[in-house]
Formats: sequence, structure tokens, C-alpha cells
Amino acid sequence: MKLNWKEIRGKLTAKTVLLYVVYAALAVASGGVFDGNLTFGLFVGAVYSANPVVAAVIYLGGSAVFGWGSLLQAGVKTAIVMIAVAAHYFAKRKIGKAMLLLYLVAANAFYVAYGFTDYFGLFDKFLYAACGIAFAYVCIYTFRAVFVRGLSYRPALDETVCIGLFVTVASYCFSQISFGTMQLIYFVAPFALLFAAVCFGDKASLCAAVLMGVGNVLATGEYGCCVFCTVASLVAVVLCKISRYLGALGVLLADVLMSYFLNLHGVFDVASVAPAFASALVFAVVPNRVYAYVRDACSDSAERYLSKTVVQKMGDTVSRRLVRLSDIFLSMKNAFFTMSAGTVSAEDAERAIVRQCSDTVCRDCDSRTRCWRQELAQTEQSLLQLGVCAVKRGRCTILDVPQSLSVKCDKVSGLLSEVNAQAQVYRSYKERAETADNGKALLGEQLGGVSDLLLQIADETKNRTGYDRTREQELVDKLIFHNVLCSGAVIARQKEIVTVVVTVARKDLDNETVEKVVSAVIKQNVAVERVEKTESDVWVNVLLAVKPRYNVTFGVCSAPKEGSEVSGDTHTVTRTDNGKCIIALCDGMGSGAKAEQMSATSIGLVESFYRAGFDNDTILSCVNRLLVGGGNEIFCAVDMVVLDLYNGLADFIKLGACSGLVRASGKVEIVSGSSLPLGVLDAMTPSITKKALAGGDTVVLMSDGVADCFNDPNAVANAFAEVALNVPQSIAETLLNKALKRCNNRPADDMTVVVAKIA
Repeated sequence: MKLNWKEIRGKLTAKTVLLYVVYAALAVASGGVFDGNLTFGLFVGAVYSANPVVAAVIYLGGSAVFGWGSLLQAGVKTAIVMIAVAAHYFAKRKIGKAMLLLYLVAANAFYVAYGFTDYFGLFDKFLYAACGIAFAYVCIYTFRAVFVRGLSYRPALDETVCIGLFVTVASYCFSQISFGTMQLIYFVAPFALLFAAVCFGDKASLCAAVLMGVGNVLATGEYGCCVFCTVASLVAVVLCKISRYLGALGVLLADVLMSYFLNLHGVFDVASVAPAFASALVFAVVPNRVYAYVRDACSDSAERYLSKTVVQKMGDTVSRRLVRLSDIFLSMKNAFFTMSAGTVSAEDAERAIVRQCSDTVCRDCDSRTRCWRQELAQTEQSLLQLGVCAVKRGRCTILDVPQSLSVKCDKVSGLLSEVNAQAQVYRSYKERAETADNGKALLGEQLGGVSDLLLQIADETKNRTGYDRTREQELVDKLIFHNVLCSGAVIARQKEIVTVVVTVARKDLDNETVEKVVSAVIKQNVAVERVEKTESDVWVNVLLAVKPRYNVTFGVCSAPKEGSEVSGDTHTVTRTDNGKCIIALCDGMGSGAKAEQMSATSIGLVESFYRAGFDNDTILSCVNRLLVGGGNEIFCAVDMVVLDLYNGLADFIKLGACSGLVRASGKVEIVSGSSLPLGVLDAMTPSITKKALAGGDTVVLMSDGVADCFNDPNAVANAFAEVALNVPQSIAETLLNKALKRCNNRPADDMTVVVAKIA
């Protein structure tokens, strides 16, 4: 339980004003019942649901009506309760049920000890004090359910029981107040039954009739009012469906007829039926919009869940739009691949060089006729050999000139110059064309990846979201039972993904309690992802998601190459939104700042692509093309593990990386791969090994600087098997120290060890 302490200068809401009116009326009505202890229970309930100072003033004012003795006892009780309230408010601590009971017992100590004359009187005081304390708990739950949470949410089971007890006690108190032949209960009961029939339904009206009848029987020992309440409820239920005015008239006629024929009030006169007449009149003159507002606010119909239906429809609409966008990106991908012009083949270039030499160098030669007519085949073959050498090596020399050409041609130097010039033109052209085509291919692959990603999101959006209304209500009830005031909950399930949103009072927010209760209701471990504000300062939305089955802890240790200040190895361990953990080690070929920059760029791209949700092939292909098209000769070996934290399935992806290690159940296994590093070829195929990991398993990734010190993967595995440590950081440091010891602490290459443990 937690106090709803408000500043005196705080604004009064309609519900708060109504609470004060009900509280004040019952405080006066119950002041003479059980020696005023029921009024004390009302005061405690009001303290928890409204302003404690205003509640205290109303309690003391109502007690003053019954004399100085009643006011003195009320003053002592108020002082003790207010001191406890202030102490907990400034200490910012909740008042638990047991602590509240202690304070209530202490508040009644003076009442029990003061003024008794014999042991029978003392027993009565104990009994009245116990009734007041019990009624305090009833009022706390009733006021919270009706005036704090509001009637738009179905009360929990304990709240329903407390509301029933509260109605019975209220009927008991009103039944003891009369003015001559006019009894107050006959004013309260008709209005209450009509109001319940119009706003809350048939069952609520019939239940209210039974409870009010029981309260009257306990107060008077007579059954007349109980019978009247039952008959009036039945009349209200039937006639209010036609017209609320007809229902009010029917209840009034029931009172008149039962008074005339069954002597309901003991005497039949105008005064005896006046309360029922006044009650029906008040019910009739209240504007219809008031009942409509209460009825709509308390409706438990499907309209309360209309927003969920709207969400489903919006999901379908968004899904269709995403599919159309996916088609657009796919078309753009195809267009970019189609626009790739390709390059002139080396064979075509070599033949073009022959024709160019014939048109330029041989054009004004005196031997042209002999060479290009009589010896055409021999001449073309000789020049073609020069063209092949020039295209393949970039240039040709006098040593490449065939003997058949050198003995008969006077322009060998001119031919060499022209062939080399044309070969350089072709080389420049080819580089430009390949760069352009690589750019188009890169854009095409990225657009294709976006298309696939949009289709995936469209599929997830289109999937129908299921809601569990039974568990939602159970969740609300249990949160309230654990003293976390909750106004509503949504348990949404889309495929295997479960999301829970609960709206709780800001003052009652306790993440640990919320996680514990939600986990028990949905039978899965959940964690609070975030807390969002609402339009109200009172309520906040708590969003929870299912915890992954596994977690990852990691350690890393590295050493740069001897003589280098910066290591070219970079690493990352990151979690994505879809429950995956990326463990990656990138070894930039070479060492120093340039290698470090290239490996950091590569690992950053890989991490960003994975966070966006792209698949393995798209990610690695795009990063590879970026490196190929970068015009550098630094390649990156990538060693990566993509672990699904929900099921333990892992993809070991290797691109030019050395073997990794996995220790499971005390055994060490070598995970190897055979693929070139990123940036070597335009097209690459990664080596992917799939494994199922479990809690306690340990994964080791290392750069080739470490592996080279051991010379053999089995030696690394044996070294890892000898490590008895379980902390990832300690394992990484131990393995690196063993590698350094083998190479005499003089690393020939950058050395990095990344160790990840599944927990």
C-alpha cells in the first residue's frame, strides 16, 4: 500500500469531490454506530485515496456532532494516523499491510483504555475497535477501486468483495437513521437500485439489492426492506430497459403498493412514502447525459478494445505499403544491375590494338602491301603477341617482339610505343568501368537488401496480433494485489514475440514487483524495457519484453606488432533488437594506423548492418564491395559469431580468419573455415558453420598473430583446455600471455584474443 498524498493546493477532480461527498455523508451516518469506529475506518480509507488533511477535517467535523468525548477520541486517532502518514511521506517509504495494522492498533489504544467501567464494556470496546480496523481495510480497497482507478476498469476479486461489504455496512448505517415515519434507507435504496440498473446492468442492480437488504436486516432485524429492495431491483431492471422514467415510476409504485398492502413502513401515510418519492424524483431529474457518461465509462464491451482492432487494420495497411516499397527497391536493384555496362574483354582489346597499329604506324610504310596483304596472317599473329603481353603486364619491351616481325619491320620501336600506349588506355578504361560497375552493383545489392528487409517487416506487421483478455485482467488483479495500482494491461503476441504493456500509478511503480508479477502471469521471464509518460501525471506505461534465454559476458586482450604503436585488430560485442549477439574480430592486413582504420571501418559497417536487420549474405557482400572499390590494398580478415540469445543457435562466419575455439562440457572443439579475406575478390563466399551453444559454453576468437605463435590449431586448443579459469577476461589474458611467451614477447603481427561466455 502506498499513500496518495496530495498537496493541499492541488486541484480537485470530479472523482475527488464525489469521494468527499460520499465520505462526509457516511461519516455523519456512521458516527453513532459501533461507538464511531466505522467512521474511523472511513477516515483511513480516505487518507489512502484523497488528501489526508481534508480527510482528517471531515472526520473531526463529523465526530464533533456526537459530543466532546467522540471528538476527543477522534482527535487522538487522527493525530496518530497523521504522524505515521507524515513520517512515511518524508521517508518516501510505503506503509505495508502489517505496518498499517500496527498504526491502527496504536490509534485505538486510547479509545480502548479510556472510559470503560467493567470488563463487559472493555470487551465491547475491543470488538468495536476490531470492526473499525477491519472496515478501514475495506474502505481502502473500495475507495481505490471506485474513486482512484475509476469504474472504467473491472474491480479485482478482493476489491469486489470489499465493495460488497462496504455497501452492506453503508446500508446498515443508513437503516438506523429515521425522521418520524420517514426512513433514510428508503431514499438511498431506490436511487441506488435505479442507478445501478441504468449504468451497471442487471446483475449489479440485483447484487446491490441483496447487499442493501442484508444491511437493513442486520440493523433492524426486519425483512421488509430486504423484500422491497429485491422487488424494486426487479422492477428497475425490467422497466429501465424501456425508459428510465418508467423505471423510476415503477419503483415508486412498488413502495406505495407494498406500504398499502403489506404495511412496509408500519403505517401508510404521505410521510412514509415521501423518501421513495424524493428518491425517484431525484433519479428522474438528473440529466440523461450523466447516466450516459457513467455507462460509457463503465462499459466492458468490445468498444474498449476498439483500439486493438484499429491496430490490426493499421498493421494490414502498413504491411501493404511496405510490400509496394519493397517492389520499388527490387526494381531499382534490377535496374542498377542491368545498367552495369561491363568491360571490353582482353581478347577484344588485343585485336583492337592490332587494328590501331595497322591504321597508324603501318599506314605510310613502304612494306604495308607485303605485310598486310601477302603475309596478313603472320603479321596479325606477331602484333597480337605484342598486344597480349602489353595487356597482361601493362607494357611490352623489345624482348617481346617476335623474330618474324623484327627481321622484316623497320618500325619496331613505333609499334612498341603504340602498343604500350593503347594498352595503357585500355587499362585506364577498364579501371573506370569496373569502378562504375562495382558502384552500381553495390547500390544494387544494398537496394536488394532493403527490399528483403522491407518484406520481412511487412510480414511481421501483417501478422495478426493476438490479445489475451483473460490474462490481461488477471495481470491487473495481481498487480493490485501486490499494491501496484494498475488501470489496464495489454498482452500482445505476434508469432513468438510477446510484448506486455501495463498502465500503473507513477507513485506505485516498482520495476522488480512488476517484472515478478508479469512473469508469473504469462509464464515467461520478462524485463522492463522502458517506462513511458502518459497524458496524465498520475499514470505511466511500463513496457516489458521477454528476457532472452541466454546472456553473454566477454573479455578481450591484445598486443600490437613489435615496433607498431597501434594494433590493426578491432573487435565488437553487441546485441541487436531482435535478440541476437554479434561477436566479431576484424584483422586489418598489415599493421599500424592504416590497418586499424580499415578494420575499424569494416567492423563498424558490419555492426551497423546487423543492427538494421540485414541478412549475412547482404552484409558481407556489401562490405566486401566497399573494400574492393576503395582503391586500397589492405584486406580484412573477419571472424564473427552471430548468436541467437533465445535458442542458443550460433553462426560462425569466417572470411580469411584463423580457426576459433569452443569449449562445451569440458571439451574444446576447433572451428575452422576456408575463405579469402574481405576486399580480395569482387565476389566472396563466407565460410559459415552452425552450432548449438548452451549456458556455460565458451567461445574464443583470435587474430592470426596469436595463431601463428602456436603454429598449430591443436596447440592453441590444448593451451585453451589447460586454462581452468571461467572469467572471460582472465581467459583472454592467459591465452595471450601464452602466445607472447612462445614468440619471446616479440609479436611478429598484431595479436588479439576475444573470449565470450554464454550464461
